[in-house]
Formats: sequence, structure tokens, C-alpha cells
Amino acid sequence: MGILYLIACKKSEVVVTPPPVVVVPEEAVKFSTNLDTGTYYVSDTLPLVITVSTKVPPAGFIYSINTTWTDSSKQIFKLDTTLSVASLSLNIPGHKRMGNYSVQVNVTSKSTSTNTSAKSIAVVNIPILPAVNTDLFPDLNWNDHAAGKNTIYDFNQDGVPDIISYRRVSEKSPLPSIFEIKDYLGNNLYSFNLKDFKPAVRDSLQHIIIDYRDLNNDGYGDFGLSYMGEWWTGQNGAPGSTVKFIGNYICLLLSKGKLQYQPVEVLDEPNKPLSFNLTMFDWDLDGKDDVLLSDLDHGDYLKNLGDNKFQRGTLPKPKFFNQAIGNKLDFDGDGKIDMINFYVNQLDENNRYNSTDMSQTLSVLSKTGVKNYPVVGKTIKKYVYFLGEIESAERINMVDGDGDGDLDLIVGSAQSKVGAPWDYIQEYYENTGSQFEYRPNYIEKDNTLIGELQVWVYDIDKDGDLDLFYPTYRKSTLSNPKGAVFWWENTKKGFKINKKFRLKY
Repeated sequence: MGILYLIACKKSEVVVTPPPVVVVPEEAVKFSTNLDTGTYYVSDTLPLVITVSTKVPPAGFIYSINTTWTDSSKQIFKLDTTLSVASLSLNIPGHKRMGNYSVQVNVTSKSTSTNTSAKSIAVVNIPILPAVNTDLFPDLNWNDHAAGKNTIYDFNQDGVPDIISYRRVSEKSPLPSIFEIKDYLGNNLYSFNLKDFKPAVRDSLQHIIIDYRDLNNDGYGDFGLSYMGEWWTGQNGAPGSTVKFIGNYICLLLSKGKLQYQPVEVLDEPNKPLSFNLTMFDWDLDGKDDVLLSDLDHGDYLKNLGDNKFQRGTLPKPKFFNQAIGNKLDFDGDGKIDMINFYVNQLDENNRYNSTDMSQTLSVLSKTGVKNYPVVGKTIKKYVYFLGEIESAERINMVDGDGDGDLDLIVGSAQSKVGAPWDYIQEYYENTGSQFEYRPNYIEKDNTLIGELQVWVYDIDKDGDLDLFYPTYRKSTLSNPKGAVFWWENTKKGFKINKKFRLKY
């Protein structure tokens, strides 16, 4: 018989210790911006790009941006947004007013609220001065670009300010000057050579008086060009010989579209003495702009019949005013351009007045007729010629300088000197409703800075009111005496010189 063995077995399990859980700490948030190069200068909107160099957590980042005025801590922009991306790009609005801003940027991990990074960025809004560098076109007549205008203009409507003026074929050439439209970037936009249009036209038409309005009501400006005829009596340059201006030549450039024009000859009178002038305005108050071929003393004009048709005629008497220093702007705020005329009795080369009328009068011609306002508080002088040390009023403009809702008068004058650079002054006359009263030193003066005859108006610091500036400068002489550029800030209590700006052109 066999033997039965019983073996008892006991199961023993080996305890397995699980591996320890390794907690990987979240990477600290690190970011940079496109503004990390010191103080950033801005106009209008602030382009901000935030780039995070750390891994994006599953829950994403909280991007927080806050912009405030430095001087008042007034908040102008705030954003809080959660994104699962490592970058954020946006344009922050509201930086229109001139001054200092602080931009606070925070980037926080949505997963770990304590994982955050922050930085503050200094931003300064220094406005752009809308002046043109005359070095771009050294041969242009810059006086004509600035004269009788109010602010920048853009004929081809491309957002870049334009220039209308003329240049001589050469300094010694007797050929007629060439009318040109250019822009502040240095581009040539349009050119009109009278010799190409009429090869047989006489020489010596070396100067052009230029005016513009939308004569054919197509939304584009049309031009009137009055060429001044220069004729020698005797032999050119010989002792005793003199220059006479006899007759002139006038043509219109009627628009056919953007920077496309049809030349139309309207006057060629080489032997008839005619006042050298040309002013486009609704002279007969029928709703269409006409062309005054000389001045109101003669009343010789082209009546606008519409459809590019004009009829030669004479304005009825009495004339509106004694034509003197003019400009065109909307004086009464009705959306229509009015003719502004400032009369002051003029002195000749012998210091004799041209007439017995010693009034100083600002006249405003609108669709309702003419209104006259005395200009008081200072005796203003104007001379035909700059001989010796004199002060002569040459240009006018208008602006609401005191914030009361009406336009005040600015008179630009030259102070000529013998053997020294001239000085230029801009003086302010407040509109009281019935007259314009002189306010001394309302426009700050500094003769060490650049000077010009014509001041223009523009909201340079974008605070809602109009400031003053000179429309031209020479980039090559910015560091020279009398070459330093500036503008006048409208403080409602006077125009103060401001040297904080950037030049775009």
C-alpha cells in the first residue's frame, strides 16, 4: 500500500510599492512685448504685441492690460481675457491726446493664480507736425503753396497732403513757369507746361497766380492759372531800362477725374493792362463758383453757367469791399466757404497812402451778402515794397482761439531788417461779435525760431481745438539759427509755443 503525502501550501503575496508621484512644477510665466525698448512714442492707437516664452498651461493664460494717464491715473483702456495661446496682438485705442501714459501688462496662469508676471511700460504721445520739408523740391515757389490757405489739403484724396505751386524752367529762362502738384512724400502728381498746351504763347510769363475751387461740381478741385506777363522797356539789363507788367494770360484746368484736367484758355491779352489777380468764388451769389479775372475794381469775371460753360461779364456796382488781404473759409459755420477780406490802407515806396480810407475792416462775403467788422486796438500797416526796417501785414487766417464758438482773426506780418534776417509775427484779434479787438501777446513770440508769413490751423495734439503751425520747414537747416521748428498749442487763454512733436515728412 502506498503512502499518501499531504503537503500544505500557504500563498504569500509580495507587497509592491507604487512608484512615487512626481509633481512637475508649472513653468514660471515669462513674456516680452514689442514695447520693451524704453519709452515708446505713439499716435492715436498703441500697437501692442505680447509674446509668452513659457509653455501654455492646459487652462491657458489670463492676459490683463490696463492703460492710464500718468498725470491723473485716469484709466482709458482695460482688458482681461483668457486665451490658450502664447501671444496676443491688439491695437489699444484712446491714446489721442498729447501726454504720458502707463501701460500695465499682466500675464497669469489660469491653472495657478500665483504664477503671474507683470511689467509697466512708459508711453508718450508726441504729435506729428503736418509740415512739409521744402528740401524735397528746392525749385518750387513755396510762398504760393502756403499763401491764402488754412490747413493741409489733399487733391488726389490718398491721405497724403499735397502741394500746389509752380517752378521756373530755369532761373535764366524766359519760358513760362510750370504748374505742378506734388505731395509731402516727394511724389510728382501732376504737371502742366503752358508751352505744351499752346506752343506759340509768348515767353516771359514767369509767375503764376493760382487758385482752386470745384467749378464743375464733380468732387475734384479745378484750377485757375493767371500768368503774369513781364516786359522790358528799353534793353534788358541796360542802365535806365525798367520792367513793366502788361497784360496776362489765364487758363482753367477743369477736372476730368482724379488728377486729370482739361486746359481751357479764357484770356490772352498781352497789351491790355489788367490787374494781376485771379480769385475763384461765387461772386454773383447764384450757388456756383465763378472766376474773378482781375479784382473787384474792374469786376471782370467769368460767370459759371454750369457744365463747364463760362460767360465773360462784369460784376455789378457797388463792389463788395476794397480788395486787400484775402482768405477763404467757413466763417458762419453753414458748411459753405465764405470770402474773407482784410482791408488796411497800403503805403507805397514813398510812405504815401494809396487812398484816404484809413479804416481797418474785415469783410465777410457769404451767400447772404457782405458783413463788415472793424479791426481795432492796433494801427496795422501794409507796404507795397519792403524798403528799410518796416512791419507789413501780409496774410490772415481765422481760428476759434478762445473756445467761445466764433472765429477770431490772426494777422501775419513781416518785420524787415537791413542786413539781417527778417522776423515774423502772428497777432490775435478777438471776435466780440461786432468787431475784432487786438489781444497783445495772445500768440507767443520767439524770434530765435523759424518764421513765416502764413500760419495754418490744425488740431495737432488732438484735444478737440485747433492749434497753429507753420506749414513749411527746411530739414537741412533745423539746427541752424532761425531754423528750429515748433507749433503753438491752443490753451484757450493763448497760443503757447510747443517744441514737442515729430516730423513725418
